[in-house]
Amino acid sequence: MSETKQERSGRWPQLLERWRAGLWSWRLPPQRKIRLVVGWPLLLTPFLLFGQVVTPHPVWVVSIVSLLVPYTLGYVWLRSQVLAVTFTRQRQGTLLVAGDRLREDFALTNRSGLPLQWAAFVDGSDLPGYAPGSVIACAPNGDYRWWKEAECAHRGIFRLGPHRLEMGDPFGLFQALLDYPDVEHVLIYPRVVQLPQVDLPRGSASGHAPRRRSLMGQRAAASVRDYTPGDSMRLVHWPTSAHRGRLTVKELELEPSGDVWIVLDLNAAVQRGEGSTGTLEYAVMLAASLAAEMVSGNERRAVGLLTVSGDAVTTLAPQPGQAQLWAILRALAPALASPIPLDALLRRSLSLLGRRHTLVVITPAVGEDAPRWIAELVRAQGQGLASSVVAVTTPDDETAATAALHLLGSLAIPYQVMRTDVRLRAALTYRRTRKVIRSTPTGGAFTVEVEEEVG
Repeated sequence: MSETKQERSGRWPQLLERWRAGLWSWRLPPQRKIRLVVGWPLLLTPFLLFGQVVTPHPVWVVSIVSLLVPYTLGYVWLRSQVLAVTFTRQRQGTLLVAGDRLREDFALTNRSGLPLQWAAFVDGSDLPGYAPGSVIACAPNGDYRWWKEAECAHRGIFRLGPHRLEMGDPFGLFQALLDYPDVEHVLIYPRVVQLPQVDLPRGSASGHAPRRRSLMGQRAAASVRDYTPGDSMRLVHWPTSAHRGRLTVKELELEPSGDVWIVLDLNAAVQRGEGSTGTLEYAVMLAASLAAEMVSGNERRAVGLLTVSGDAVTTLAPQPGQAQLWAILRALAPALASPIPLDALLRRSLSLLGRRHTLVVITPAVGEDAPRWIAELVRAQGQGLASSVVAVTTPDDETAATAALHLLGSLAIPYQVMRTDVRLRAALTYRRTRKVIRSTPTGGAFTVEVEEEVG
């Protein structure tokens, strides 16, 4: 198929640019290129040479020399620096939590015998609010160091890099491009705060505590239900089975296991507000904080996570220990709003949640959608899953949430209301060291390392 006229016209500038870059970047590494910025004066060279041939005169010679010498000097200047200039960047610290500060140290080294007139550092990072780009200069056989800081206002996975260094010659005729394609991904964990006491359903035994027989003999049955395959025949309630005409087993009054499933509702249709005061960010923070409290608090429990981020379902089975906490935090860091409502998530996941666990549902869906997911919690009780609810509301939602909270109370499902305008104190802390530049009374400066606790 022949090319159209438009395609041919668009291809020629690209070929010309490749030819220009290849001509001036001969025998340079692929990541280091030199290109001509101002080239139109060179078009006068054939006319000046023609004039010298036809009518020899010193004016032509001076014009040719005046034209070619700056280009020659500029190219040689820049060519000698392209391979002699190196650039590095290094991030300080490894653990970052939303609200913490990220710091990077930069260093440019010039090993050529010529001064670096200017160099522009162009950064391609996507961390919100972070713009480390700078224009610097460097002495011959010297180096230049600087650092940049930015607040990590948002949780998530962000990219540092790629970046590029742009340099020029003293005459502004050529430009050198030093590309650094390496990328570092930074994981910013959600903030962990100190929560008020969250009411869980009856029982507080650890999920790994052995069950003991009652000293008073067999425990009384709290209710009866239809027989399901796997139930012990010793639990069959024969009078009720004879009355109903089908096998019925006794549902004993057992404490639910201490293993906890955190069910996080990220349905976009029920989210309100933006940023740290929005229900989505607040609910993610509560889920992270609850996981930290369950794993590291006074009553240590095995904790799991069930949520939908975007279109992907995240299921982390309950496990004890700090490793599980960091796994949950890593799963929550990039969490996005989802089109899946809470009742649909519960309905499709009940078979995966097992029996004798506790569900802690964190949701902002306390309006008209509440009866649907509350009905799923009632259905979960028949499976042996006790429930507790943390309702996330904005200051304007309290009236709309009254009916849902009244329904939860009438069903004896513990609940707690958390308003997004309530600021909670940080709970996750760690120690780190950072460099601080301090001045002396005489105007000098020195660098010291300071150890600090970060929340």
